[in-house]
Amino acid sequence: MKTLIKNGLIYDGTGGKPYKGDIFIENDRIVDICPSGILSNEISTNEPTAKNNIDKSDLAYNANNEMHLSLNNEERNADLVFYADNKAVTPGFIDSHRHCDIAAVADPNFGEVELAQGITTVLGGNCGLTPFPYVAGTGQQMLDFIEPVLGKAPEWMKYASYPEYMAALEASNPFINVGQMLGTGAVKTAVKGFGKSPYTQSEMDKAKGYIREAMEAGVFGISTGIMYVPECYSTTAELTELIKSAAKYKRILTFHIRGEGDSLVSSVEEVLKIGRDAEVPINISHFKAVGIENWQKTIYQAIDKIEEARASGQDVSVDFYPYTGGSTTLMSLLPPSVQETDIKDTLRNISTTEGAKLLKNEINRKHDNWDNTSLNIGWDRIIISYVTKPANKDFVGDNIQDLAYKNGYEDPVDFFRELLIDEQGKVGVIQMSMDQHDVDTIAKLPYSMVISDSLYGNADSPHPRLFGSFPRIIQEFVYKRKILSLETAINKMTQMTAERFQIDRRGTLEVGNYADINIFNPKNLKDLASYSKPKKLSIGLDMAFINGRLVWNNNKMIRAYRAGAIRHI
Repeated sequence: MKTLIKNGLIYDGTGGKPYKGDIFIENDRIVDICPSGILSNEISTNEPTAKNNIDKSDLAYNANNEMHLSLNNEERNADLVFYADNKAVTPGFIDSHRHCDIAAVADPNFGEVELAQGITTVLGGNCGLTPFPYVAGTGQQMLDFIEPVLGKAPEWMKYASYPEYMAALEASNPFINVGQMLGTGAVKTAVKGFGKSPYTQSEMDKAKGYIREAMEAGVFGISTGIMYVPECYSTTAELTELIKSAAKYKRILTFHIRGEGDSLVSSVEEVLKIGRDAEVPINISHFKAVGIENWQKTIYQAIDKIEEARASGQDVSVDFYPYTGGSTTLMSLLPPSVQETDIKDTLRNISTTEGAKLLKNEINRKHDNWDNTSLNIGWDRIIISYVTKPANKDFVGDNIQDLAYKNGYEDPVDFFRELLIDEQGKVGVIQMSMDQHDVDTIAKLPYSMVISDSLYGNADSPHPRLFGSFPRIIQEFVYKRKILSLETAINKMTQMTAERFQIDRRGTLEVGNYADINIFNPKNLKDLASYSKPKKLSIGLDMAFINGRLVWNNNKMIRAYRAGAIRHI
């Protein structure tokens, strides 16, 4: 199949100025790019058009709703010719932080939400939370714990290793490119459950074995979730020892750091030390400053630590999502001092009179090496987004403080505790925890990448970042507030991510790369999802190609082609 995209305004992903030109594709690769001059600010509002040998239902139309057809082929006898008409032509966007591990295998519609935003490649396996390795005895406990983030795993989903998971992903053959990382939290759970004790030597050896196996089989990197149990009980030295087993592979290690509020700076220092001592490149996931008292203050201190490390030669990057609200599990708000080795034991204990008293004492004070979110931002900024029981569905979309008072509780902690017990810990929340100025500061860093941090917890009221992160970057950060230039924003969504995670031959428009390509008017690519109405697809993407095949056209997905699983090469 030979495909020609003509008259586009090419943003090649490198961050350079756009230029007008044509792109020629054979099968799945870009084989030639013919520029016709450097241009800027020359975006057309006309619809792209298509010619030759394509089903009429899959064609784009011009402003007069007339289909442009021709019987004569263009240069090089192209089978298909698409006229971009000075629309932006960019690499397909890459989201390296989606919690889509379960959805990519189990949801037959996975890919539509992503493609509507121009996302053609995603990576799962973030924050230490993966549905593998699954072992009898602790596996179901792990799946229950991650359900608010990754979604409910089907009964048949019991993958003992990364290779087993990838075999299932390849069999599901998703519509977009899907790669994976390995979560060290899941590894620790598989080896020793949710225990507080450190690895024994034999357990450490087994954990390292999981990492080596995944690396040899093509995992893109490893992720940690030091905020979550059981990794929150690991020392810096223990984490370093584990991570050293990955050093020779020279792949990235991503961190959900220990604390993003009062302990932000010390948490950043910790992961910098781990990366330095283990000799691995690191990325700080969803870099942010949480807590009202920390706004416009601690983020600068943390950035200073990162830039000192970078100046000394350490390989460090960060990523961010374009919202001031975050999302996580309600269980993560429990102080480690009240948590037991088993989630059921934790819930059983806090249901007793003594346990309730202990929880109230612990959650109303500050802790060393753990950020108390309820104190830092207040219960009125913590919104319920996911529950499992029909009787609790009315709680979704409301904040814990208001829910407590509406339901007759004098103290929101009591409502928080009883909801956790009733739902067996399976509650998702949105936390309005960040300052826009801080987010903008991170966005402007030359080493920050765009992510969504999307949760797939079957949420009744999901975070809007699931549906709108990438168009929001363009509308809010480029056009509305002019934080980034368009070419810089596209670089942060394409080349920077592809190079950081070593995603082969994607992320830029250049000869020899896979033809993952978007065509759109940047002013029309918009997110519609909001906190009050989050389940709305983004609009304005005219066309998207994956591996040279048209997969999105006229605001709809073309289901005839599936991209599939990808691995590190």
